[in-house]
Amino acid sequence: MTRAPLDLARGAEVAKRLRELGVKGILITAAASGYITEVKCGMPKCRCPEELGGASHFVALTKYSDWNPTHEHFPTPKRDGGQRTVENSVLAHRLCNRIDFSETSGRPHARDLERIRKAREATAPVTTPEPDAAQRHPESRY
Repeated sequence: MTRAPLDLARGAEVAKRLRELGVKGILITAAASGYITEVKCGMPKCRCPEELGGASHFVALTKYSDWNPTHEHFPTPKRDGGQRTVENSVLAHRLCNRIDFSETSGRPHARDLERIRKAREATAPVTTPEPDAAQRHPESRY
């Protein structure tokens, strides 16, 4: 797999944003080195609902959330011998990382998928039923 050329300027901006989210360690180093150039979930399938902001939505580490930033071993997964290095790092949502591992290892994850459904519902706009004509124009009933 070929990676895009390293971009130190974009990486520095990402490192700054990750620090604001409370991230430390390898993700900061990877960003500052130009390996991570977007504050975006890098999992093959990001599960963060678009209603929340999708792949670019992250919750600061001051609060435990499914959408906290985490490190993912990529392109070589840890289970395949991947090391925690800047060259093998991507930014991921906590829940996206967890579900990806569950799917590739055969671990059940129905409750994780249910949490995504609930997050989507929680962000859905509350709609009130449209009043019928008599309720909109009460004078027309007479």
